[in-house]
Amino acid sequence: MPTISGLTSLAALTGTNANVFLGSQYELAPFDGTIEIGIKSNRLNVTCSIFSGPDVLQEPGGFVPVGPTLGTVANPVYPDDFLWEDEVAQGDRLKLALTNVDAAIALVAWALRITPA
Repeated sequence: MPTISGLTSLAALTGTNANVFLGSQYELAPFDGTIEIGIKSNRLNVTCSIFSGPDVLQEPGGFVPVGPTLGTVANPVYPDDFLWEDEVAQGDRLKLALTNVDAAIALVAWALRITPA
């Protein structure tokens, strides 16, 4: 089961990343299967939107979980921090958009797991 992960930095107040998966091997689902997405932030006011092909998993504006301590960031822990799951078809575009409206720079740790059908 492939897993990709990353750490994205977002500028204070207006920092945005339209798709953290852009350009990766798994921007498009390589096969039919199940995806699971985990996200953690070090700031309170980071929002996300998550799309899987035609499916909306998280509408724009949902807050990213903070933890374990405000100001620090840790990788999402499976299965506790993997709050989003969906079935995907081969070729579905996977999108995780992040926006920081906090007054400080935000770090967001994220992970995507794909399990073949």
